[in-house]
Amino acid sequence: MPADSHAAIVSDVFEAGSPSAEFEALRLDFKGLARVYLSTWPYIYEQLRHFLALLFLNLALVGFGTAIGFLSFDILWDSVGQREPLSGMQAFVLQLPPAAYVDAAALSDAAAFEILFRFLIVSAVIIILTTTMVTGIAMYKVWILQRVNQELRVALVQNAEELSLRFHTKMTAGDGIYRVFQDSAMVTAVVDNIVVQPIISIAVLVMQIVIATLFSPWFAFLLLVAVLTIVLITSWFTPRLRRWSQTARRANAELFTRVQETFQSIQAIKAYRFEDANHAQFSAVSQRALDSAFQLRGEFALLKVVVSFLLVLTLFVTDYVATQYVLENQTVFGASLLVLFGMSLTNWTVAAHQARRGALGAFILNFEILVKVWCYAQDMAVGLGRAFWLLEQKPEVQDPDEPQPFPRVADGVRFERVDFGYEADVPVLAGFNLTARIGEITALVGESGAGKSTAMTLLLRLFDPDEGKVLIDDVDIRTVRVHDLREHVAITLQENVLFPVSVADNVRYATPDASDAELQQALELTCADEFVDALPEGLQTELGVDGALLSVGQKQRISIARAVLRNTRILVLDEPTASLDPATERQVIANLKRWAADRVTILITHRLSTIRNADQIAFLSDGKIVESGTHESLLEEGGHYFNFVSRHETDNV
Repeated sequence: MPADSHAAIVSDVFEAGSPSAEFEALRLDFKGLARVYLSTWPYIYEQLRHFLALLFLNLALVGFGTAIGFLSFDILWDSVGQREPLSGMQAFVLQLPPAAYVDAAALSDAAAFEILFRFLIVSAVIIILTTTMVTGIAMYKVWILQRVNQELRVALVQNAEELSLRFHTKMTAGDGIYRVFQDSAMVTAVVDNIVVQPIISIAVLVMQIVIATLFSPWFAFLLLVAVLTIVLITSWFTPRLRRWSQTARRANAELFTRVQETFQSIQAIKAYRFEDANHAQFSAVSQRALDSAFQLRGEFALLKVVVSFLLVLTLFVTDYVATQYVLENQTVFGASLLVLFGMSLTNWTVAAHQARRGALGAFILNFEILVKVWCYAQDMAVGLGRAFWLLEQKPEVQDPDEPQPFPRVADGVRFERVDFGYEADVPVLAGFNLTARIGEITALVGESGAGKSTAMTLLLRLFDPDEGKVLIDDVDIRTVRVHDLREHVAITLQENVLFPVSVADNVRYATPDASDAELQQALELTCADEFVDALPEGLQTELGVDGALLSVGQKQRISIARAVLRNTRILVLDEPTASLDPATERQVIANLKRWAADRVTILITHRLSTIRNADQIAFLSDGKIVESGTHESLLEEGGHYFNFVSRHETDNV
């Protein structure tokens, strides 16, 4: 997998441990940037043959364009304008007989007109061909780059799904989305701007310096002086560009988070008349993103102005020197070698002057491209580094090196002296002991925040205990594969998670191969068939975002049906009846008791009517089980559970 191959590289560039952008520490030096760019290699390698083909096509196109340009200057200025004979190569391109157009001492007006006519026809054909080639090459490049981006995006989401909940509780959704969609897209920009485009531009620069030297060594000297000056200036700008790029990307990630939170909380915003305050907060965040992006672009623009000024100054100086050469009719320094580039000149003429200017123009254009690429490289490295940082994160919960087979679940689930905290020195569970036997319903009861749901996350290995262990049939769950464990445990969450698909697809979410009969049985067991049959399209009714078509109680029954359909040996129900009416609750619990006769069932609930139906009630306080028994036996003890029931009965009254 590409994700593994660059983990060591990226770990040196970013501080591990915190998913928040504020705690990332990109080392703003050339070495750090190089390491980030090297981490793209696994993705580039997958498409290497396509990149090589793309490079060859671009270089061939550049060489073809340069030769055509030189031929055009020579034909138009000398042959058409000055009536000088064509070279053999020019006559071949225009398909004209050498005797009348090459060997003649001078060309007639009719011959010049014929040359111009054929030149226009050939030019039209060349324009059509090159336009087609350029478009085809551009589409080919887009196809290659999007394949690279696709690989990275999929790897990012796949890795994010494997990371522990501890990681996701610290990372905002907006920041994660920004990394996957925006930062990861920098891999295409890196490949294009740091790999493909620089190679092409450098090849063109080398070729143009060679051509400049053939015209006059002084031109090459002037170009090198300009290049060294620009390199020094750019090196001074570079750290500023990196810092502002970091600031801009963090500001934009914050903006993504704010947008996501606004749409997610729109109901609360309206209910509490928070529109104006939320608008003000959003405007402030958006303004910070705008300011930082504008500052970054301002730094780019300032450097571009300085570079352009120096290059234009170089152009003017070389123009002056070339004009003197033309006026003095001096000999072209490397005339014999310029023939290789399509020019047949020995002395400086207006055509030579224009050809030299065209070559220098190509040099300036490609050098400006390199400077721009270097500027954007700083921004791309920051973005790509943020994406690779996410890819480099490893889940806390890992499969054992030699996993055991998953047990049959013949006895039950047992927590032994479990300690756990989301943060160091802030324990949630301390000395937690619990046994949930097969064939019984165990109700885990306690005040809000006591750690009931946390205990169940340990059963699923969403986290691992700091101390102690969780066992199934005396087998430590850390010794079996995570996939095997979660395949045998079904859970409903406090928040009913539904998707904008049909009722059937929501219930089948984790069991897509379930038959229609099994689906119907799960709906009947949870009394969901009563309202599903009344929906416009029954099981095929689209529920909308977050199950918008259903009431909270209906959502709850769909969630329970989804867990039941999985038909696992262990079932965990977190507040399963909180929104059900008493009659429906009694029926659902009765159905579950019959269905779970040979299963381990754990209920997490505050609802007394649900708790009373449990075979065992375990009361959780201060991170540990302080009482355990039936409803009647615990009331007789007059302890924590008795006080809990008394408070809730008083509240209900």
